[in-house]
Amino acid sequence: MAQLKIFSSTQTLESAVVKLFIDLARQAIDDKGQFTVALSGGSTPQAIYEDLGKPEHQHELNWAKIHLFWGDERHVPPNHPESNYRMVDDALLRHITIPGENIHRVSAEMDVQAAATAYEQDLRQFFDRNWPQFDLVLLGMGTDGHTASLFPGSAGLKEEKRWFIANQVPELRKWRLTLTKHAINTAKYVIVLVQGASKADMLVEVLAGAYSPEEKPIQLISPIDGEMIWMVDEQAANALPDDLISKFLEP
Repeated sequence: MAQLKIFSSTQTLESAVVKLFIDLARQAIDDKGQFTVALSGGSTPQAIYEDLGKPEHQHELNWAKIHLFWGDERHVPPNHPESNYRMVDDALLRHITIPGENIHRVSAEMDVQAAATAYEQDLRQFFDRNWPQFDLVLLGMGTDGHTASLFPGSAGLKEEKRWFIANQVPELRKWRLTLTKHAINTAKYVIVLVQGASKADMLVEVLAGAYSPEEKPIQLISPIDGEMIWMVDEQAANALPDDLISKFLEP
């Protein structure tokens, strides 16, 4: 069963995610010598990346053994204001010492289909198994129920074989690049970050409403043999019914 953790403020949520990131990294490195994480883009995780890049955390994280991937990317060059890579670079990468080969950027400046194919090849070469198994996938949730770049009504929701695809977003009339549902669901940990009152109604629909992943794609995310943790601030959780909260908080 998924876990639901509700925090009194955005700041306490962000601090908890930073601590969990550090704990999972240490555990993975102790167990198998490396930590693999697929990063989320957008505005929600930016403060978390900034915190991870602070000097006081550098003795806690062995960046030489941490591999950073991107769960999704916009079809823009890496220096573009909308680039997820650029956001992570500004917030985190410039403030840490990490080998260049540990930064697995999507080459989104390429033709969109070529970029998706190239990134999938990189993932398959790195993981060398039937499906990837990230130690951690960080996700957000949009007010429309999308996650990564799996948007309502998009063709990518039906993908069953690919790891990483170019997915056209009908409402935006734009291409995005994204991990597929199966590539996410093989992760050991999936953390979904939800902040703000604007997400409250959709959170109720996703957790307590009917299963309708064509309309609410984040409902497709359910790790096969891993843990899913919803980390939510009070504003986003304020419409959740008490019985649902109790259900999720069961040990």
